[in-house]
Amino acid sequence: MSEKPGFVASVSSADFWLRLLYILLFALAWQVCELLLLVVVIVQIGFRLFQGEANVRVAGLGNSLSQYAWQIGRYVSGASEQKPWPFMEWPAAEAEWQRKPGTPGDEAPKP
Repeated sequence: MSEKPGFVASVSSADFWLRLLYILLFALAWQVCELLLLVVVIVQIGFRLFQGEANVRVAGLGNSLSQYAWQIGRYVSGASEQKPWPFMEWPAAEAEWQRKPGTPGDEAPKP
């Protein structure tokens, strides 16, 4: 059985091990984020039951957490080299999802 030429170089690379460490740490952060999003959902259900509408501040926290989870997913899957918070700013509560120009579904709706 022959090894691929890049295997030994990858395993002996400090970058490989550092990225693996980041992936494991961000996987832990993902789990914490999931639990916090569950708390946000339960709190929002309570607000809707007792006040008739969602709480704006809790919704903003949910938005930030979901975008943070999205950033983690992109980094650990290799879709992005940009490490999420604390290596970049925390996602804003009022931030919106944005497609990259030229991606499917980016064209204007047809009448």
